[in-house]
Formats: sequence, C-alpha cells, structure tokens
Amino acid sequence: MRMLIVGGGRLGQELMKSNPRSVVIEAKPRRLEILREMFGDDRVIEGPWEEAHFDDGRIETVVIATHDDDRNIEIAVAAKERGIPGIVVKVKDPARIPEIKELGIEDAICPHQFAAKAIRASLVPRSKDLIEIPIFPDSPHIGKSIEELGFGLDAIIVGVVRNGSILRAEGLVIEKADHLLVVSIGGRSKELQKTVVRKESRLKPFERITTLIIEENDLNVTLSESLYLARIIGAEVDMVFADPSLVPRAEDMATISGVTYAVRVVGSLDIDELPAAAIVEGRDPGCIALSASPRYRERRVFRRWRLYRMLKEIQGPILICKRRHPYYNILNIIDDHPDSPPVTELAFKLGFQLRSKLRVLRYCYLDPRGQERLVDNLVRLYGVSCRTDAVEGNPTIEFISEITSGDLDLTVVNWESPSITHDILGRTIMEGPSSVLIMRSPRNVLMP
Repeated sequence: MRMLIVGGGRLGQELMKSNPRSVVIEAKPRRLEILREMFGDDRVIEGPWEEAHFDDGRIETVVIATHDDDRNIEIAVAAKERGIPGIVVKVKDPARIPEIKELGIEDAICPHQFAAKAIRASLVPRSKDLIEIPIFPDSPHIGKSIEELGFGLDAIIVGVVRNGSILRAEGLVIEKADHLLVVSIGGRSKELQKTVVRKESRLKPFERITTLIIEENDLNVTLSESLYLARIIGAEVDMVFADPSLVPRAEDMATISGVTYAVRVVGSLDIDELPAAAIVEGRDPGCIALSASPRYRERRVFRRWRLYRMLKEIQGPILICKRRHPYYNILNIIDDHPDSPPVTELAFKLGFQLRSKLRVLRYCYLDPRGQERLVDNLVRLYGVSCRTDAVEGNPTIEFISEITSGDLDLTVVNWESPSITHDILGRTIMEGPSSVLIMRSPRNVLMP
C-alpha cells in the first residue's frame, strides 16, 4: 500500500517508520532536514501540499496530519474528489469530527480523545487482552506447574501451546518452547511479558551497535538502519565519525529515536583502519555497522578486496547496511557447518523481536531430518512465521535467486558457510538489494 502523509510531525514520523512504502510532504525546513536524515530523500517531498501531489496514481491512502484543522479538511476534500480510496484526517478539535463525516470521510481522529481514553482505561482497567508468552530454554519457570506461576487476580493462564497443539492449563508442568496463553485485564501485557521473559534471557543478539559514519550519506543509510535495529532490540549505539561536522545531525537522529548513544570522533576511517576504530579497549563493540560503499570494491575478486580482509579480521557480527529497514523479510541458509544452527537461531531471535517473516533454505548431507526438526523447534519456540525448503541442487543458485528477488530486507549468513562462497557473499554485499548481517561463532545461543 503506497501511503501519502501530509505533515511530518510526530504522527507522520511514526507512520513513516511503520510503512516503508509511505512518503511524506513537509514544508518546515528544519523538520525536512530531520525527515531526510531519517528516511532518505526519495521518501520526503518538500511542501507545502498542492493538489498536484495527488497525481501519483499509485497512492492508495492519504493521511492528513498538519497542525491546522481547516487545512486538513481542505486537503481531505481534495483527496475525496480525486477518488483516493483511503483518507484519514487528524484534527485537534474533536467537535470537527461530525463535520468531516458529513463530507463523506469516515476516518477522522483526534489524538487528544485517544489519549483521554487511554488514561481512563489506566485509571479504570476494564479492557481484556489475550497474549502469547514464549518459554525460552533459560527460563526459571521450566519445571514449575502452571499453578505456581501466579499473576494475581487480573490475569490468568488459560492454555498452553505445545508442539502445535493447544492444551488446557490445569495440571500442566511448564516445558521449554511452551507458549503460555494469558488473559489479562487492564492492559498488563508488557508487565506480564517482563515477568515471564526475564531481562537476563539471552534474546538480545548484541548489546551494542558500533556504527561507522564516514560520509554524509552514512547518516541516511548506516545510522538510520542502526538506530532502527537498536530501538527494537534495546541495544546502545556507539557512533564513530571521521567528520566531526556530522555529529550534531547524528545526535538529533539518535535523540528522536530514543536510543542510548555515545559519540567518538577519530582522525580517519579508511577501510584499513576500520577494525581499530570500531574497537575500544575493554569494551565489546557488539555488532559493527557500515554501508556497502562502492569505494570498497578494488578488484573483481572479492577475496582480494581490502573489505574482505577487514571482514575476515573482525570476529564479531557485521551489519552491511542498505537502508532496507524495517526488516519485514529475513533470509537464512542452514547447512552442515557447526556454526550454522546457532546462526539460524539468531535469525529467529531477530524475527521474533522485529516481527519479521523468515525464509530458511536447508542444505544438508549429514542429517537432513535432524536439521528439519531443528527448524521446526525454532518455529515453535519463537512463534515466527517461516517458510523453509530443502535445497537438493546447488545452494548457490537458490541463494542468488532469493537475493535477487527483491523481496528480502535482511540476509543473515554464516561467514564460514561452505554453501556460500566468499565471492558470492561479496556479490551479495555489493550488488544485492538486502542488508547483510554476517555472523561467525555466535555466543550465548539458546538451542531448543
């Protein structure tokens, strides 16, 4: 769905984050600058709004969210006259909502009304919701009876999803990979999630993202993607700069995203100096993020590139950013290499936290049935939507076919994988549309 948003305030920014096919119109210069840093020039239109903006026949929905109610209604009427099927209007004055509905526009919202309803719901909790809470292998609740896991009078476990079946909760003992079905009153979902899924549960793939910002374009690509990922998984961002003039804009972006961050300025970020720049003595850099710049391609053969030598030297995870976030679709290939199963589980962890779909290619000679069971267990454990296929021919052909489809946002690969040669990985990094997360010897994995 292609969405046009008129007004790049807080509401417009949140909608832009949630819909990668949305574009925004904004007139204020300072806000325009921030929007372009967050979403790129191709998704930001300099305003003010004009009727010609509706000439794009691909627009299916218009969200009108400026600070002027009269202007919002005027734009909504113009959108209706153009026959745009989906129109949503934001107004500050709730008394204007009946007027908008009389114009034949049903979706009119007032944020103040929503806030008031949320406050009333908190003061007088009556709403009910059903949540599904997974039991991970390091959970302290494994081996306990359902009755021992009490949530108080306003929440109750009504069932357990186990091996694809829903069981009655009474009398069951909790096992790893169970999913508890809990009904709560008063919006206690987040609190209950924290009660069962402990903070020390090793779900976070890395605690920190060290982001290498070499030039201005890295703000829109590397930093934007790093902040998205860090915000979702709860990681810190360590921003490393070659150009100190980029620091203020980067700090604005990090502040808006709400991510904890640190700033370092180094003298140079030449490709040969990146490993040293990314690492601070006594501090784990976590995942190192950088863009797939054409300047890294020196020769035709990837194993002769300086980028290859850098990737080989750094032992932790490396994120090659293409600005494909949000990560709706993640690709992984699992094969006979001993590091392959934990890398696949890391892909499932990301899928669980990012609410992504997974595509897993299984390539195995030694124990194909065991590999299939492993993927099935991960699907049950993390509750992630996953499409998996066994590769019987050349895995490189299947891998390249998936990469070039354009449907992927992130590819998670094992650096040591025998199925994907480093030259193919080089093509994926430099030519493939998806971002690439390169893993080797993952630590703290939770195999079912």
